[in-house]
Amino acid sequence: MSSDAPNRDGTSLPAYGMPVRALANGEVDDAGYLRRNPSELPWNVFRVSGPLDVERLAAAVEQVTLATDVLHLRLRATEDGPRLERREPAPLKLETVDVPRTVTGGRLSAEAAAVLAPVVFDKPDLLHEPAGRAVLLRATQEEEGQDPLLAFSFDHSVLDGWALGLITRAVAGAYRAGGHTPRGRGFAAFLADLPEEAVRARSLARWQDLLAPYPLPGPPLDLPGSTSTETFQDDGHYDGPLPGRLAAGLTEAAARTGLSRAAVLLAATSLAAGLWSDGPQPLLSLRHGHARPEDVLVIGPLVEPCVLLPPNPEPATVGDWITAHARVNEDLPPTYGRSIREVAPLAPRTLGVNILPPARPLVLGPKTRATTATRDFLAPLWRGERTVGPATAAIWLNYFMDRPDSVEATLAYDTRAVPDPWPLLDAVTAVVEAAAHEPDLTTAALRTRVRAS
Repeated sequence: MSSDAPNRDGTSLPAYGMPVRALANGEVDDAGYLRRNPSELPWNVFRVSGPLDVERLAAAVEQVTLATDVLHLRLRATEDGPRLERREPAPLKLETVDVPRTVTGGRLSAEAAAVLAPVVFDKPDLLHEPAGRAVLLRATQEEEGQDPLLAFSFDHSVLDGWALGLITRAVAGAYRAGGHTPRGRGFAAFLADLPEEAVRARSLARWQDLLAPYPLPGPPLDLPGSTSTETFQDDGHYDGPLPGRLAAGLTEAAARTGLSRAAVLLAATSLAAGLWSDGPQPLLSLRHGHARPEDVLVIGPLVEPCVLLPPNPEPATVGDWITAHARVNEDLPPTYGRSIREVAPLAPRTLGVNILPPARPLVLGPKTRATTATRDFLAPLWRGERTVGPATAAIWLNYFMDRPDSVEATLAYDTRAVPDPWPLLDAVTAVVEAAAHEPDLTTAALRTRVRAS
């Protein structure tokens, strides 16, 4: 059992995981409370089809957010280290906004984008505003295809994209059955089950040994027009679909290897980066290692930083390389919520990658579904300018595989190191297709092919 414990009356607990990083990177007030977290918000926008009872939906949002323990904890820097202090629980209120149209030309309407952009992009003032928002947009024009849009967003100090799926599915359950309440462990119980500090220290020491052969940040990418830099910024962005050949190749490569589509895509990304650099590329990533299904009420601490290691020695053929990468990374040690800069350190790296879990449609009723909007549908959200800030990688790729026939991505990259991300993305597709159709192709031959295209 962990020595981490709440204070006697349970109103203050040691912070763990993602909240610690938020406190280290964010803006605090004079009393040490986190006021603003610079990390991007986890969010989702659903298109709702079928009859919808707005009052019932509002009640479901309040019921679930009131029951979610981590939403009622306030992050504070103290002499005893980062702490989470309990405050009076308060549910989120569903905001309902009417616009002329939600959809124009098969994409998000300009009016809807103007409403949703601050919901999904603006970081809340955590001292005076809720840590999350739930917004329903309805079209006043009665035209076919004018679906209501349901948006959720939360500060990254309380949950992540994976946990967002837990929240939204719980809301759907509460909508279907008014007495539904999320069941799970509270934060204090989660902390009590952590191993002692000595066990955690040994785990971090193992990370140091694993990362010793791979100096930071890793080999620079030798993409056309790229220049090396010691620090990274996120002044380049892409949001949208990747080539259809990638999704088809993933399905075939997964069937051939027996690996998941996600494992194939992670390995292919690492190998593709290696084809465009002088040496193997470890991938900065995230995972949900020290968590259990009953941690639904905790949510915020579940994400852990990790580095996905390239196989060593590197196999000669593409097929063997993909399989070896998955094998090497199937049993990485946990980080137990330590800051991403505390473990060896893990950042910065040349390449960061994350695969977001599939956002399954929400079943709200026999004839009512809420389906995640595609990146292409949401394209009008990103037409404004974005702020440029420091980054933990030359390029961060977030993959979305909500449907088996498509892969979408959001990219944030340093345009000095990655003037154009498409040579790298095309290399990922080339690796996947080789794994599916030419597994005996050598990585040296694929390198020549990729660089000549």
